[in-house]
Amino acid sequence: MSAPDSPELVEENDDDALLDAVVAATDAWRTCVVLDPRWPDALRAAAREQVAAHAVGPARLVLFTSGSTGRPRAVVRTHASWEASVAPLAEVTGTTADDVVSVPGPLTSTLYLYAAWHARRLGAGVVTGGDTASATVAHVVPAQLTRLVDRAAAWPGLRTVVVAGARLPPALRSAAIALGWRVMEYYGAAELSFVAWRGDDGPLRPFPGARLRVVDGVLWVSSPYLAEGYLSTPPPVIKHSDPGPLMRDGDWATVGDLARSVDGGVEVLGRGSAAVVTGGHTVVAEEVEAALLDAPGVSGAVVVGVPDARLGEVVAAVVSGGGPTRRELDAAVRSLPPPARPRRWYEASSVPTTTAGKADRAAVLAAVLAGTYPALR
Repeated sequence: MSAPDSPELVEENDDDALLDAVVAATDAWRTCVVLDPRWPDALRAAAREQVAAHAVGPARLVLFTSGSTGRPRAVVRTHASWEASVAPLAEVTGTTADDVVSVPGPLTSTLYLYAAWHARRLGAGVVTGGDTASATVAHVVPAQLTRLVDRAAAWPGLRTVVVAGARLPPALRSAAIALGWRVMEYYGAAELSFVAWRGDDGPLRPFPGARLRVVDGVLWVSSPYLAEGYLSTPPPVIKHSDPGPLMRDGDWATVGDLARSVDGGVEVLGRGSAAVVTGGHTVVAEEVEAALLDAPGVSGAVVVGVPDARLGEVVAAVVSGGGPTRRELDAAVRSLPPPARPRRWYEASSVPTTTAGKADRAAVLAAVLAGTYPALR
């Protein structure tokens, strides 16, 4: 048992036990820290030392990012920042106490932990294991939605899917809707929580309670859902990106995601760090991936930069799916500027993902450089 003034460490292998511990802590407005027991021992020890070395305020949650782009960062947020989004998320998803919510990802990921915690707050049932028959709502990333669509018969009661973590391919959205499912997609980040959402094929629009603005191509948000900062940097983090991407300017915050304003909302282009610099041109990887995902037969696409003696880097694409042809892929990227069009193509049965279900760019790049993926000709 932690001392009353000490953060409570939650480090559970069992998702149900982890959820119980976090719910109990937030019910009592106790500060708790969620650690991932699957991390290497040295990384977990370093995380504990980081928690012990920094003062954490009362009624706080310390939630580590997945570490998909490097060492996991300890994000500090208030209990109130989670409580504030309970009603708005219930409104846009239509989730009620009568639902059973499936959360098929590890609760050490904030995307899944909040989904499960939110369901508990509403009094809804929560399924964290393999029980799909009772689920009426599911929180997934696009890769998981593909599996749901392929195994639709195992989800007889499903009526709503909530999708986040990566751009949802239009064809996958259409396939889910054709099954009679309502699809709600949202964009957010561990540091920002909910930012924008859509329930149709239109642009992302501000999540209820959030204000958006695009400054020099970067998306900023102001909302009651924002995190305070990182454990190693006293909040607020004012226009300072070290040790993480979060930057704050008064009530506004960003994680550096690139975006453009469009009629009715915004289009999120992806994290600026997921970029390929080729011949002096900066190419946003997610923008190329979005174009590829519209090509027939493509279920997954990851774009990386590979070294090139003349251009510094060139754009390489790894695609998976039902055997798209080079002609179809070339057509999909024809509308992009020439530097953004992949020069090297590879195919894979599937692409590696992080525990949060996002494309693992580091693993993809390593596999490309090792010659693991066959060239697509």
